[in-house]
Amino acid sequence: MKPHHLGVCAVLLTISFASRAWSEAQRTQELKGIASNGAALISSTAARMDFGSAGLPATAPMNIPSGPGAATKGVFGPAVNWPVIPIHLTLLPDGRVLSFGSDQAGLQGALVHAVWDPSLGTDATAHTVLPNTVSTDIFCAGQTVISSTGETLITGGDTTINGIRNYSVADTTFYDYLTGTMRSGQPMAFKRWYATLVALGNGDVAVLGGRSELDTSVYASTPEIYTPGVGFRTLSGAINEDAYGGNGNYLWWYPQGFLAPNGKVFIIAHSGQTFWLDPAGNGSIARLNKVTAPVGSFTLPSLMYAPGKILSLLEGKKVVAFDLNGPKVKMRAVADRSHERIFSGTTLLADGKVFVNGGSEVYNQLQGVAYHTEIWNPKTGKWRLGASASKARLYHSNALLLPDGTVLTGGGGAPGPVTNLNAEIYYPPYLYKRGTSAAVTSRPNIIKAPQKIAWNRVFPVTFQSSTKISRVTFVRSGSSTHDLNVDQRFMELKFAKVNKNTIRVKGPKNRNIAPPGYYMMFLFDRNGVPSVSSMIHLQS
Repeated sequence: MKPHHLGVCAVLLTISFASRAWSEAQRTQELKGIASNGAALISSTAARMDFGSAGLPATAPMNIPSGPGAATKGVFGPAVNWPVIPIHLTLLPDGRVLSFGSDQAGLQGALVHAVWDPSLGTDATAHTVLPNTVSTDIFCAGQTVISSTGETLITGGDTTINGIRNYSVADTTFYDYLTGTMRSGQPMAFKRWYATLVALGNGDVAVLGGRSELDTSVYASTPEIYTPGVGFRTLSGAINEDAYGGNGNYLWWYPQGFLAPNGKVFIIAHSGQTFWLDPAGNGSIARLNKVTAPVGSFTLPSLMYAPGKILSLLEGKKVVAFDLNGPKVKMRAVADRSHERIFSGTTLLADGKVFVNGGSEVYNQLQGVAYHTEIWNPKTGKWRLGASASKARLYHSNALLLPDGTVLTGGGGAPGPVTNLNAEIYYPPYLYKRGTSAAVTSRPNIIKAPQKIAWNRVFPVTFQSSTKISRVTFVRSGSSTHDLNVDQRFMELKFAKVNKNTIRVKGPKNRNIAPPGYYMMFLFDRNGVPSVSSMIHLQS
């Protein structure tokens, strides 16, 4: 445990936080009020809140490994120990990573959680393991970062009754990255286990699906909306079993829902059926009878790779892409992937390509394991093979894009054929000199960028780079579990050169293309090498 966290914990033992949503300003005032009793708390919190003039999370100098074909495949670093199986991963507003899902022996149960500080490397000193101070076991819950407060909202989880595990709960839990503490919130109207949280353009969060009882035929087919500072309301007009309920194929299992440019939620059911969910008022839902994909699976992911565009992995190595930007939804087949990947993960890279890792040909078994990765290029529609990992990543594995442009991959187990209390860092091809296995020696460096921006506004960015800036990309911070990361989304930002070291960048067009929240802004040089990102809060 790091010294400043010791200071936080010592003060927090005497504090009882109310179960309510706080704005950042309110929480700052709360912390100031404690200053006389714990200066260490204020100083450590201030350090976490202030990223510096560039809004940059702290990062250690990168020691990038080399490997054959690095410039086209990337490279995996060595497997390193992880304090828990990272079944749930969330990139926090200060660049640290929250993980939870198992105990420190790798057994089911999220009664502890771990926070990793990438600036400290990957050994034990880089992790802070804290007890789950609420009564809810948040194993296989849903989670997302609330845009207005920076807290992580965690919905549902499981409990044990008469010695039997995996009963669902309606509990909600909030993790505050500023204090490192959890608190209980207002419960949902329905018990949910394996529910999906979708961030909406107005800052609300839609809660979809989830199992309600130990009996898998009892599920939550009524969505709910969480409004920060207000609480939950049910969408009684949007009840549907085919979209996020039962009717076979585990439709309640982390439904695949994405905020679309029209402000509605586009849902791809595991059966292949598609739906529009309108969260306004009491809600409504309509099936798109003319847009049905081949059969999918709750073990295969989808993600939004560009504004209004979704890539969906299906059974039999099939892949389709959806375009939600026009008056009608378009669906097209893209090239098959190389391998059947049950329980694989998809992650957007800093350059907009889609990284796929993990999985096997047989459900959670070491048969036909996909150690190799694949990268999909949206511009060409083609796949290429990536580097191979050393560990099998199956059920309860995870992946997350980090602020330095690398990808954290880890976990698997509880249950599984292997218990992976470990992680591997993937170094994408853009960190290597073209045509070689040598790592780049210099990257663009963001000197100054705003910590907060609004939509459709122009803002200055100063930087240092040995070549001109060719791209500015904007990637929403991820929150991933069970092969699904509906928080992450990618877009290019327009920019104009002011002088050798300054550009003016135009923010995202509107809230539905880029919902409020925390984003990583990357600058790419002429050689396609990205900077370490600047963390920017997109909020009114």
